[in-house]
Amino acid sequence: MLQMLLVSNLLLWENVYSMSVCFDMEEYNEIPIEELFDSAIFTAQYISNLATQLSEEFDTKFAHSLIYKAKNSSTCHTTSLATPASIEKIQQTQSDVLLKMMISTSRAWYHPLKQLVHTMATLEGACETLLLKVKEVDEKNQDILEELKAILVRVHPGAEENFYPAWMGLADVRSTDEDTRRFAISNLLQCLASDTDKIANYLEVLKCRIIQNNDC
Repeated sequence: MLQMLLVSNLLLWENVYSMSVCFDMEEYNEIPIEELFDSAIFTAQYISNLATQLSEEFDTKFAHSLIYKAKNSSTCHTTSLATPASIEKIQQTQSDVLLKMMISTSRAWYHPLKQLVHTMATLEGACETLLLKVKEVDEKNQDILEELKAILVRVHPGAEENFYPAWMGLADVRSTDEDTRRFAISNLLQCLASDTDKIANYLEVLKCRIIQNNDC
């Protein structure tokens, strides 16, 4: 029975796209929309800064060699979302589309972050600071996801969320080969820093558009 439960849990980890994350939006109903934006922007910027610190600190300690720098192509599991990169493209993207992109991106990090917490806790040579930062990013990602969903409901009532991309990198992060494992973690953290920075930037654009009528 124990083995069956372990296999079931592993299958849930592998098929991350099949699992939904639900939140109670009722507590956000009374919050003014501008305050929701301010809170979400603060949270997103905080996560972005923390993720960047994590990536830099991990690479300095575990992946600083030329081999890692040459190999690290930062292929991210969220690339399929095709998020706009330039200011012009962001400005041309509809508000509901941007919000759903951000929600999909945040949801796509739910399971990778859970695995990162476990990995940092068992990674030989990892300091407590790295583990605490990963845990905090994991917690804050839940906060930003709730805030993004609340904004979507308020700005575009009835809008349906998009699917979020599956993360297929679990095997590499769990690899017994140390080089493979460290490279996978390094790549994951770089992608995390990039994605969280995008969310912070998109929120700034949306606040300017929706709250300030592009007068900013």
